[in-house]
Amino acid sequence: MAIVGAVAAATNRETTGLPPLQETIEADALNALFDGQSSSVAVSFQYADTDVSVTGDGSIEVRVDGHSRESE
Repeated sequence: MAIVGAVAAATNRETTGLPPLQETIEADALNALFDGQSSSVAVSFQYADTDVSVTGDGSIEVRVDGHSRESE
């Protein structure tokens, strides 16, 4: 999933070293929320000691220690 990859890149960790995303947020529900929705939809949550924001246009912002690292 793109979120796990973005968090791994932002934290310089392997994706296999991160906890399963399902332990933090219902990934299927997240996918359904963004499937065909407008770009004004946004969700923010904490995952693997980061703050993650995902928007309807597909951008993922990962904040590590207050510093933003964006990926699309």
